[in-house]
Amino acid sequence: MQDLGGPLSTQADGSRRRPAVIRWGGGTKNLYGSDEELHLFEPGTLTIPGEVAEEIPDVGVYFVSWSTEHLPPDQARQIESAVNGRRCQNGWFPLESLGSFGNRGSWHGPLTYLARMTARDPAIVKAWSTIDLRGDHKLRIEATANHLLFQQGHAAAATWVKAVRPQATLSLSLLGDSLYRNWQDSVSTLRPKDVAKAVRRWNR
Repeated sequence: MQDLGGPLSTQADGSRRRPAVIRWGGGTKNLYGSDEELHLFEPGTLTIPGEVAEEIPDVGVYFVSWSTEHLPPDQARQIESAVNGRRCQNGWFPLESLGSFGNRGSWHGPLTYLARMTARDPAIVKAWSTIDLRGDHKLRIEATANHLLFQQGHAAAATWVKAVRPQATLSLSLLGDSLYRNWQDSVSTLRPKDVAKAVRRWNR
């Protein structure tokens, strides 16, 4: 696997540099009994590498495509604007922006369905990011990956995990497919008229 080795990180003063590599302890044992070195660093605003962007689906794009398929153009533009207006600096969709919606009912508008669709995403990202890890290493990576998921989106979480675990055989396509299947399963229980009704309530 390619060592992303430090994606560019924007610091508080606006400068951009590669974070220093930090080795935690003597590594952690994987299933094959060898030491895995963790290159831990505190992430700033992460730049998403092309290989990550190619494999990790954009939840905002997926939701807009699904939710607007049967809507008139003016209502479709409303949803697209609401989703894109919540994107973070790196262009991806942070789950934190859905914190006020909850994931049940349509009274908060169609983004309620986006909140429902992504409800299991933190568990999926945590499980992927900590494959073969245990103890404090697992807890640290879970916490940071989850923080990035909510602050900078799915691709940022994956970027950081790949950078701190360059020796692990973490498949980006596995994570991307797992997220995509979860979203498909979630929206499969909804009907086009559910979204249309949510948009009408939104506009009252």
